[in-house]
Amino acid sequence: MKRVLLPLMAAGLMLLSGCATQYSISQQELTDYLNKEISFDVKQGSGIVSANLKLNQVEVRLGEKPDTMTVLADSSITISNPLLPLRATLTAEFEAKPWYDKHNQGIYLKDLQLTKVASNPRDLEVAIKGVAPELMRYIRGFLETQPVYVLNRQETNQAMLANLTEEIKVKPGKLVLVFK
Repeated sequence: MKRVLLPLMAAGLMLLSGCATQYSISQQELTDYLNKEISFDVKQGSGIVSANLKLNQVEVRLGEKPDTMTVLADSSITISNPLLPLRATLTAEFEAKPWYDKHNQGIYLKDLQLTKVASNPRDLEVAIKGVAPELMRYIRGFLETQPVYVLNRQETNQAMLANLTEEIKVKPGKLVLVFK
């Protein structure tokens, strides 16, 4: 059995490396992965004044700018205080450069920049501006330290791709894994 399986695997690997020089991950696959894997709920303060930020939905956009991945994070925020409790949704837009970590077989973000923050209702934007930078720093720190996609080592094809991948390139609507 080993005598047959080993040559078949070698032939498959040669075919994969000879014919295919790249593999792509769509922005929808990245969006689905992040929404499945990321759970983010931060509570700050206690007693009379407190704030709670919960990440509800993430959307990924690829290639709107060269070599850039855009991440839109929809969050809900609740500020509890005795005078004027507030509830709003925040949409934060981040831009970053994705990179491939061969050791972890994951795609990470670097040079993450917060490009836009909007709230709903809009008239709460002034009230939320005081806490938004600190809360956005939590989201930013989270996105910079966690992979935005990890190749599945349990799946034979993706395990082989993970070992062959040298770099990634951002194209409109997809990330392209470039092989050795």
